[in-house]
Amino acid sequence: MIPRFSLARPRTLAEAFEAFSAAEGEGAYIAGGTELLQVMKMGFAQFRTLIDLKAIAELHGIEASDGSLRIGAATTHRAVERSADVMAAFPGLVELEHTVANVRVRSTGTLGGNLAFAEPHSDPATLLLASDARVELSRPSGDRALSLSEFILGPLATSRDPEEILTGVRIPAAREGEGRAYRKLAFFERPAASVAVRLTVRDGQIDEATVAVGSLTEVPEIVEAAGSALVGASTRAPAELDRAIEAAGAAFGSLDAIEDLNGSADYKRHLAGVLLGSATRAAIQEANADA
Repeated sequence: MIPRFSLARPRTLAEAFEAFSAAEGEGAYIAGGTELLQVMKMGFAQFRTLIDLKAIAELHGIEASDGSLRIGAATTHRAVERSADVMAAFPGLVELEHTVANVRVRSTGTLGGNLAFAEPHSDPATLLLASDARVELSRPSGDRALSLSEFILGPLATSRDPEEILTGVRIPAAREGEGRAYRKLAFFERPAASVAVRLTVRDGQIDEATVAVGSLTEVPEIVEAAGSALVGASTRAPAELDRAIEAAGAAFGSLDAIEDLNGSADYKRHLAGVLLGSATRAAIQEANADA
């Protein structure tokens, strides 16, 4: 049972900041509430005041400009999944959102809330990390933007100051010949292991590559050695590409993977290697389609 709390429903950021200040350190912001209310129900957190951000218009919506995207923090997963603008600019994100939990959660939960909660077994942060996305934060004294690696510090921990509101997510446009893909294996609607790949193909070779893993370590993590192993591989020679993917997967052996109910650390590293192959080939396909 959720402990009693008061609910503030501000219509502007200024009103939200005022409500947070009035709570005197016992307030929390809420958008979709799919994570925070569960934590409160289980007794792991208690707040005197919840500040519902859903009525703040500037936290909603999707803006597209020359292939780049800005997604308001209170935009639901379902809205991202069904957006024609996101589909045109970043089809891999639409595909990811289609697999987040279930349609009830996607219709309520928000992209910003998902990132702000920093639950290790979630989807968007891994792909957004590989895609060089940034989160925008606002507070009475001013605004700032952070990369995902700067923002997510640990399980359920971010660098967001308590009074700050995550207002949006900015995703840069894909470069010419670039492909982005995300693959996961999920149990009980949460990924046990996930891999995101962003790469650029030029003249039939992988010219640049970024590989990120999620649900293996405490935070989504870019594995630089894995990306480096893919660079230079021919996308037209299957055997050569297979060897590059195998070498990239071997880089996961150095990850400090966490054993949990989804499996041992070795098993999860193995899963990531399998997912890497699928994600790499999907990213190459998208890159070639763009060429």
